[in-house]
Amino acid sequence: MKRNFKLLFIVFALTFLFVLPTSAAELPQAGTIETSAMSSVKVAPDIVRFSLTIRSEESSGTLSQEKNALAVNRAIELFASEGINNDKIKTTNYSTYSYTKTDSDQKVANEITVYSTNSGLEVTSNEFDKVGDILGKLAKINEVYVNSVNYSIQDTAKYKEQLIASAIAEAKQNILYSANALGVKLDKLNSLKIDFISDSVNHPYLRNSVDSSGSAIPQPQNPDKITISASANMTYSVQQ
Repeated sequence: MKRNFKLLFIVFALTFLFVLPTSAAELPQAGTIETSAMSSVKVAPDIVRFSLTIRSEESSGTLSQEKNALAVNRAIELFASEGINNDKIKTTNYSTYSYTKTDSDQKVANEITVYSTNSGLEVTSNEFDKVGDILGKLAKINEVYVNSVNYSIQDTAKYKEQLIASAIAEAKQNILYSANALGVKLDKLNSLKIDFISDSVNHPYLRNSVDSSGSAIPQPQNPDKITISASANMTYSVQQ
């Protein structure tokens, strides 16, 4: 019995010796303090983007394309009359396709082929006081659909350096406060992650109604300010 107990003790001791280095390797590394901070500013938008779809349907592809071209030209002429040059108007997509549908206007329902042509336009402007009138005039062109009106900042880079510096300064101050509260001394910066974000205000737009005189009702526009922000995520190691 004593011999068996002695043998069991030796096996336990050897097992402990093998396990100990592995456990030591899994011990936590030097302590760190991590924090994040954000700096932001609200700025009035200085650019507006109209997203348009011009859709036309006819009994042939040629007629559909011709009708679509006329509607596109009407839209471009409308923007030109409001002082928006062609260089501010970009074509985003163009397609023509066909599909079949049931002609319910006939006494005997039958399938007919319809050709649909779609053009996408993106128009940028800084004429904010004209947005409502432009939307009202676009509503009178049957083939034009306004997908959205988007307000944003044209040049966010001029805010970048100040916001990033402010976010880093605040994050570092938070680290110092934490170190003082814990009674430890900082060693070195381990990691730093910066994010720079600029929001935009997107206004989905539904076609306005047209009154009995044929005049579209302008939709009032009052965009919010744009939030531009920078965040800093910082990690410092502490002295052991």
